[in-house]
Amino acid sequence: MGEKMARFGFGKRDVRRLERERDVEGLVELLRDEDEKVAFQAIEALTRLGDKRGVEALMALVVDPTTTELIRAKAWLALDVGLAREAKKRTQWK
Repeated sequence: MGEKMARFGFGKRDVRRLERERDVEGLVELLRDEDEKVAFQAIEALTRLGDKRGVEALMALVVDPTTTELIRAKAWLALDVGLAREAKKRTQWK
């Protein structure tokens, strides 16, 4: 638990720091945060990082029946954005 607490500054979840540190596991943990704003920020950070583990976590979030509709929609959108970005990279399309 000490390690988890070290990730957060002053009891607040620090999504930006986790993203800067490329801490995909820490961001994945925040996908289930009770504060939807934190979960949204984690989804956005994972989208920007483009790590395979983050993509898998977003896919799991989408298919989980306990995921709220708002979070599911945000995760779907993030996956769509990520796929479009990858397609552009692979095809040199601008």
